Amino acid sequence: MLKNYLMITLRNMVKNKFFIFINISGLSIAIACCLVAYYLHDFNATFDGHHTQKENIFRVSSIREFQGKVNKYAHTPMPLGNVIQQNIPDVAKVVRYTSGQLNLRVGTNNFIDEIAHTDPSFFEVFTFETVKGNLSIKDKSSIVISEELAYKYFADENPIGKMVTQIGTKGNVKDFMVVGTFKKQPNNSSFSKQAYLHFDNQFTSDTKITENSWEARATLYIQVSNSKNVTSITNHLQQYIENNNQVREDFILKGFLLDPFEGLAKKDSYTKTRGVWTGSAAHISAIMGTAIMGIFILLIACFNLTNTAIAISSSRLKELGIRKVMGSSRKHIIIQFMGETWIISFVSLMIGCAIAYSFLIPAFNSLWPFWSFTPDYLGNPEFFIFILIVLLITSTLAGSYPALYISKFQPVNILKGKVALGGTNGFTRVLLTAQLMISLIAIFCSIAFIDNARYQKSLDLGFNKNEVIYAQIENTSEYEAFRNRLFQNKDITSIAGTYHHINSSYFSDPIKHEGKEIEVDILDVGDDYVKTAGITLLEGRYFETNSATDKKESVLITENMAATFGWDKPIGKKISWKDTTHYFVIGVVKNIVNKGLMNHMDPVMLRYQAKQEYKYILVTAPLEKIPTIKAEMEIITKELFPDKIITVHYMDELVVTSSTINSSILKMFVFMGAVALLLSATGLYTLVSLNVVKRMKEIGVRKVLGASGVNIARVINKEFAIIIALAAILGSVAGSSLAGLLLDSIWEQFQHITVSTIVFSIIIMCATAVLAIGYKVYSTVRINPAVVLRTE
Repeated sequence: MLKNYLMITLRNMVKNKFFIFINISGLSIAIACCLVAYYLHDFNATFDGHHTQKENIFRVSSIREFQGKVNKYAHTPMPLGNVIQQNIPDVAKVVRYTSGQLNLRVGTNNFIDEIAHTDPSFFEVFTFETVKGNLSIKDKSSIVISEELAYKYFADENPIGKMVTQIGTKGNVKDFMVVGTFKKQPNNSSFSKQAYLHFDNQFTSDTKITENSWEARATLYIQVSNSKNVTSITNHLQQYIENNNQVREDFILKGFLLDPFEGLAKKDSYTKTRGVWTGSAAHISAIMGTAIMGIFILLIACFNLTNTAIAISSSRLKELGIRKVMGSSRKHIIIQFMGETWIISFVSLMIGCAIAYSFLIPAFNSLWPFWSFTPDYLGNPEFFIFILIVLLITSTLAGSYPALYISKFQPVNILKGKVALGGTNGFTRVLLTAQLMISLIAIFCSIAFIDNARYQKSLDLGFNKNEVIYAQIENTSEYEAFRNRLFQNKDITSIAGTYHHINSSYFSDPIKHEGKEIEVDILDVGDDYVKTAGITLLEGRYFETNSATDKKESVLITENMAATFGWDKPIGKKISWKDTTHYFVIGVVKNIVNKGLMNHMDPVMLRYQAKQEYKYILVTAPLEKIPTIKAEMEIITKELFPDKIITVHYMDELVVTSSTINSSILKMFVFMGAVALLLSATGLYTLVSLNVVKRMKEIGVRKVLGASGVNIARVINKEFAIIIALAAILGSVAGSSLAGLLLDSIWEQFQHITVSTIVFSIIIMCATAVLAIGYKVYSTVRINPAVVLRTE
């Protein structure tokens, strides 16, 4: 019997190979999209899963309450680690962790790399795979690096025993010996740094911070012997809150919290925990966006397969009648049709796995390299469960209705020709409406991100993003040397130095005015910084060069800071900082996007800073001269500072980063939208064809009686026009909601959904629908009624 089932299935697949090819292609791509969504979810679900002691590791987090809002921070006061080690016996090991960029020299080559400073217990608590040597940084002159970094520094030589030199900010040097190398951590690891030094190495003459500085911050992990002691440890920690609050009146803590390390990166990403200095999991919008679109496309493909199965069955009615007369029960017919659908789904699954592995997953990794993953089809039992569920759901959704519907017909009615299978019914109309609605949602998201990219590109960020370049320096003497060389270039219109710089450095603190307290970003800036950066003055005046009064008590504020305080006339208003320092507002500037488009645009206060504290140099020039001047600055840095790597940046890198993210998301939605639209068009064409087959006699009679082509087209298209209109209404509501939700979850500054987005999306869907049914309607209108009626 099984052999007969297979023979019938293969015969019908060959007979209807065009429709089968379309359905297998669509279903394969849909399954491939679902696999991308699965592996992205798995990327987050297994984040830090390779650490063998993860169940007993906790991060100490800080809880801060300010202006009625409670926020969690992933860092704690730096001395807290030693306090825990000395006073809480239930804690087995303590790991402090900070990171930053260091200028390094290996032989005659200079490098700038991200280096982590941590305690020696780091490699005892967290799992790293040793490649060579020993992963131990108990000796402060030791350094542990990844095998990739070892190859970068030493090529094919054995790195063990080699020296790496740190170039300090004041020209001082310190040598470290490589004692071990490790295999690079997976992408879904909190620890992506490729070099580790002893924690105490950050306390140098270049910085005033020590391990007893309660105002400083570090990420802090603890390992406990017994997880039952977590509550008592947490309670013990609360007594050290006052140590922080006495020295950080600007950052009053409410308490400390122990967060389980397992799943923490995902939790931080989803809840937007502040102060996370370790690797982040994929954003919730990426997880939900790929999952929703994958499910939507899979549903469309299943709906198409359902409609196609019904269409193909119209030519198999006599076969079904004869099989029933010969003794086949309804159960046998159902098994036959469900088996055919299962085979199509299985073939699609195999092809979908190949498409995902060879094309879609590499394409996704190229768009999001920091979330890149490698599919493991054979080594992951959960993957087999997933694909079995996909196979079961796909075959059930696509095959149940045709099998149950067609198998109910009586053989007598079939053989007498009283059964006419074809046309639309309530169920198929619902499927088609859902298909078109899903397609419109995908189109909506694509166009919304196109509009957002255009909006962010032209957005006024509050500074000159096109005609300014800058470089980070170590001190004012470097600034003076740099500035003297640049003055020789006549194309440069302005040069300025500063301690803080937009989108690069700042600090946040509360300020007060008449009892009202708000938190603002504070930038200490130098001579002519405001003008050179292109910050627009709205009222008042700029800082006066070398003005002692301005250095002591004058500030510029952004317009949203004035609005937060409710000032109509902000000039001359008095502001208090830390209750002891008072400033007066001398000018108001445009709002400044200081922390990127993904973060809230907080109020900004600018203070006039002494020249001896400069950390950045800015240059302004005509737009067409910027590339040439940037190249010249890079040459000057090599001549003036041969032991360092100083990178020259464009000010528009803030927008470039946003554009890159927008472009990546856009490519995803354009691809998924195109697939959804194509599948929906196929489904629409199939249903139109079914409807025409059922009404051929009616159409022939109408033509004989003199009906025009327009009249016949109206008869054919009337119900489909209603379906398209309904899909447009429902899709517009759902699409605008989903697109708005995605944009809002990613950006703080973004283009909200506009009427043009809605109209243009509907036009695209309707145009595709017209193209899908136009040819069938046209050929039907031109048919000879004599041929139709004679055949009937």
